[in-house]
Amino acid sequence: MGAVGTQNPKGRAALRGAVPMAALVLLYVGARLWRLASTCLWFDELFGIHAARHEWGDLWRFVAADLIHPPLFYALLKVWAAAGGESLWWLRLFPALVSVAALVPFLLLARELRLGAAATNLALLVAAVNGYLIKYAQEVRMYGLLLLLTLTSLWLFARLLNAAGRARRLQAALLLANLLLVYTHYYGWLVVACEAALLALTAAGRLKTFLLAAAALALAYVPWVLACAGAPAGGGLTQNIGWIARPGASDLVQLFALFNEPFHFRQSSAEQLYARGAALFGLLLVGLPVAALLARAVRGRRGAARGADEGGVEGAAAFLLFFTLAPVVLAFVASHALPQSVWGTRHLIVAAGPYALLAGLALERLRPHWWRAAALMLLCCWMAAAGALALMRREVAHVWCAWEGLASSAARDGGGAAEVYAFEDLVAYHLWFALEREGRFRVVSVKGAPGVAEDPAYFLPRGFEGVTVTSTDALGGDSFWAAFRDTSWDESRQPLKMIRERGYAPARIYEAAAEGQRAFLVLFTRR
Repeated sequence: MGAVGTQNPKGRAALRGAVPMAALVLLYVGARLWRLASTCLWFDELFGIHAARHEWGDLWRFVAADLIHPPLFYALLKVWAAAGGESLWWLRLFPALVSVAALVPFLLLARELRLGAAATNLALLVAAVNGYLIKYAQEVRMYGLLLLLTLTSLWLFARLLNAAGRARRLQAALLLANLLLVYTHYYGWLVVACEAALLALTAAGRLKTFLLAAAALALAYVPWVLACAGAPAGGGLTQNIGWIARPGASDLVQLFALFNEPFHFRQSSAEQLYARGAALFGLLLVGLPVAALLARAVRGRRGAARGADEGGVEGAAAFLLFFTLAPVVLAFVASHALPQSVWGTRHLIVAAGPYALLAGLALERLRPHWWRAAALMLLCCWMAAAGALALMRREVAHVWCAWEGLASSAARDGGGAAEVYAFEDLVAYHLWFALEREGRFRVVSVKGAPGVAEDPAYFLPRGFEGVTVTSTDALGGDSFWAAFRDTSWDESRQPLKMIRERGYAPARIYEAAAEGQRAFLVLFTRR
């Protein structure tokens, strides 16, 4: 009994600090698993599953033909699907668990920067409830993996900066992390470039060794470059990113507003970007403390006069600020300097981890203490209200989800034509994915239909023969299926008008309503 009564005060303090961290970890995990399989797979997710279905050599060639994403995520997804199948829940669990694994380097980086328990917990709170991070933890895409590897790279890089001597093991570990990073997404090279830039500014003596490692990294990347160079042309990068607008000031504000917004995220362009007032609340409750922390640092580096603790805070703030802003600035400048814009809000998840840590540090350092207490109370109330609204929110039926159900209805019908004509690549790819294993349907993407506009962000994979591409002249025969969307059944609008004018009448109509539109899959027969 005496041993219990004389428990170490430091142990009790550590336990008190561990309890809120454990609760925040549970919040982080729960937010990413909540409604994980509530919506269907969409176009870009289908591409990943399509890639993973290929044999290993064909997977490499298929992804290289796409040009825009390196192959590591697709290779891991192939292994994951082989282990557990292709159920929606199992597929979505993969990016969710990868995003949960990102907590490990997140917390290790906070410890390496000596942020302290309070700042770390506040950073964890910001990351746990952030709708932007939740969204990309629930998509079968590479962005959760990009977050994990970015944080791993930054943690190892921070350790390397703090290490004495040559630290060969750390350098080797950093090289491996960066190799996996650049084979996950091209924005991984921004992280590597930022690390080199920070060394040039603060530790030039280590730059030569880092550049040698970067040269080895580039050499290891040559096979992927050669694979992309040998891929079918098919419009080149213009087809992939030609639709992306060059960013402006509003895009910068949007990015950091999304980094602050709790729980809410947009699944389609038909939904609002922010919850009501969320952008303003986030910039006030989180953005202002960050600005205050930076203002204090700019007023002068008086670390020696203040003591090691305050000087350490300045160093951590500078590190986190650099890796928050530098990738954004580089992407912004490149998007204006290059022939095509490379800006992507989702790609800049590489800056989201450092930003959350910077926000946690800024909130913890708010002074005076009464102002900090008031700000944290407002922040927690706002996050709790946003969480309650998210729990009550009804799931939206997205228009791309309609095609799977309509295709199933057509397949159950058992009769009718084999050709399924779609007037958008987006629709054709969803229908092909839904009907692939039926065997008796042939999906055709019709180009040049009058009055039908396609979203240039969606196009069929290069070299893909599962969907035939043709013109409107191919519409013929005794019967065929046609897939299109409109606000209502209106025979005066295209493509329905064109089909009717060619002498066809609807024999069976399957339809579904979603997001203010109606999706139609119609069996037409010659009158």
